Amino acid sequence: MLSETTPPEETNQSTPLRADELVKTFRQGSNLVKALNGVSLSIQKGEFTAIMGPSGCGKSTLLHVMAGLTRPDSGAVWVEGEKLSSLSDAKLTDFRRRRIGLVFQQFNLVTALTALENVMLPLMAEGGRGSADAQDRARHLLDRLGLGDRLGHRPDAMSGGEQQRVAIARALVTDPAIILADEPTGSLDSGNGNAICSLLRELNQEEGRSIVMVTHEPAVAAWAGRVVVMKDGAVCSDWNADQFPDAQSLALRYQEIVSGQAAMGAV
Repeated sequence: MLSETTPPEETNQSTPLRADELVKTFRQGSNLVKALNGVSLSIQKGEFTAIMGPSGCGKSTLLHVMAGLTRPDSGAVWVEGEKLSSLSDAKLTDFRRRRIGLVFQQFNLVTALTALENVMLPLMAEGGRGSADAQDRARHLLDRLGLGDRLGHRPDAMSGGEQQRVAIARALVTDPAIILADEPTGSLDSGNGNAICSLLRELNQEEGRSIVMVTHEPAVAAWAGRVVVMKDGAVCSDWNADQFPDAQSLALRYQEIVSGQAAMGAV
């Protein structure tokens, strides 16, 4: 087991994210539920990983712990060699804003702000970072994501797909070490969902962005390069998505794993 104070040798600034032996327990009434049961996972630079699993398997809890939104009972997470549990709440909030890009199912945009202002928020929280520079960077990202003509629109004047693109631009604006996306297509129709998946893969392949995406949909996971399957709070399978010619064959393999019909472990 790794030391609580010393990161593994391969955990350094060139490794976007590493989680080791994560345990997280929640109380539900009089019962204790172990959402994470010794989960270890390493994400390499430029990797696009989908985390799958049935409802309640712990995949969203894992993402939240890796993002520093929830502290584990035991185990550790390193982002670019920085151990999250060693940071105070204030320093963790600052580190997360700068080095971890978060994308949520419900977009989490500020309704009173325009698309441009929403994307600028993380930069302005750093003391402005030069309002002109922040605005230029936000404009560039929104234009890059096909929203150059929607800069002045507020969330309620945009479609769900457009709002999610704004959320992705906001996640990218600080040039983070890693993007963590929790069910990013969950609130979208299939057309907009496919467009967001295509965008994430484009960011991964063309810009080398490191991305971890939680999803319960095999058709969404098929856009990633690596698929990690969780069950009962633990990783039970880890394989390359390109082994499968289409989403249907990936879905079949996934169903075999979660139903216990396939052997555990890597394929």
